[in-house]
Amino acid sequence: MGEIRLGTSGWSYREWVGPFYPDSKTRMLSHYSQVFRTVEIDSTFYSYPSRGTVFGWLRYTPKDFVFSAKLPKVITHEKKLDLRQGVKADLLRFVELMEPLQRAGKLFTLLIQLSPGLRKDLDLLEDFLKGLPEGYGFAIEFRHKTWWDEDVWNLLRKYDIANTIVDEPLLPPEPVVTADFAYMRWHGRGRRPWYNYCYSIDELKPWIPRIMEVADKTKAIYGYFNNHYHGYAVENCLQVLEMLGAATPQQVEARRAAEQYINTGIIGAKREETLTPLLTKVEATMDIAVERLLSNFMNGGRLRRALEIGDDELSFMEKKSGLVRAKIREYSVIIDLDQEVILHDCADWTRSMAEKVFCKHVGKVFLSLPEAEASRILKEIHSKRDSWQFLPIS
Repeated sequence: MGEIRLGTSGWSYREWVGPFYPDSKTRMLSHYSQVFRTVEIDSTFYSYPSRGTVFGWLRYTPKDFVFSAKLPKVITHEKKLDLRQGVKADLLRFVELMEPLQRAGKLFTLLIQLSPGLRKDLDLLEDFLKGLPEGYGFAIEFRHKTWWDEDVWNLLRKYDIANTIVDEPLLPPEPVVTADFAYMRWHGRGRRPWYNYCYSIDELKPWIPRIMEVADKTKAIYGYFNNHYHGYAVENCLQVLEMLGAATPQQVEARRAAEQYINTGIIGAKREETLTPLLTKVEATMDIAVERLLSNFMNGGRLRRALEIGDDELSFMEKKSGLVRAKIREYSVIIDLDQEVILHDCADWTRSMAEKVFCKHVGKVFLSLPEAEASRILKEIHSKRDSWQFLPIS
């Protein structure tokens, strides 16, 4: 049976202080690597790391700790693997930066996560795969159903590329193995976003025989939980390790602490909140799609308070395709799509902006925009949430 290593997608989340990290001064990666044996670097999707950052990952983790890393989005989402757009140079630049981890034996694989809109194109894929640098492991995550085909699996087997086995609402969780190792990702089953979701034990149980089946066919399985909101990924990953009989005493204790914090603390209360009891005014004032989009950024309580703000308390100073400026009571709100930033100056915003949560004032601005415009902007922010900045007005 192959080795099984499970971890989470990313580790640097402030909302994990409490359920996982003891306090805000904790060196997150150092603490994480004392509990888990692997992590997926999610930040490399958004930008190339500096060489100093890569050496930091190397320095602050034990010798037997192993990373996986996502390819930059410029390769997979912007240029969509197209060699004519220079992705070979982009890839070589990234691989060169990751070389210190590779030399130290601490880089397991690089994840090629395709854009959801990229449909099956065997020629495009093979042109990209045959130019991959030797000596590195690669996994690919398809996000459009057209790729679920035997000719695709055969192409991956030809180049020894692992198909990523996923759990998400739109794609089948079929354990298709295409390499001598397997790669798994759990995204969650929430509505918007999927990864703001905590799996129940009953939802995780069917994965145990799947993992064991795949382990019998491969030399290693590496899997990562991407449902990072509120520390859910930590809890669910450790639960699966226990169900597999592979959890260390330290992991069992970490799971107990996370469960207790999530289920009985403030997060437990948030988990029970829904938008169901919202004022019926919602239906009368906004399209249900906007409501759902706003639920990605604010809970029911904040949305209720946003609805209670009178229309006469808000005025738009500027409103065009890429820029919205508004005054609401004594506060200002600026939404700049070109700069990918929201600026605001109330106390609640200052407290919550690090978690990229809307306060009632920002929520009211979106409630007051035309439905189509509000939906467009909210979808834009949600799709690039990690690159958007929520900042105070200085």
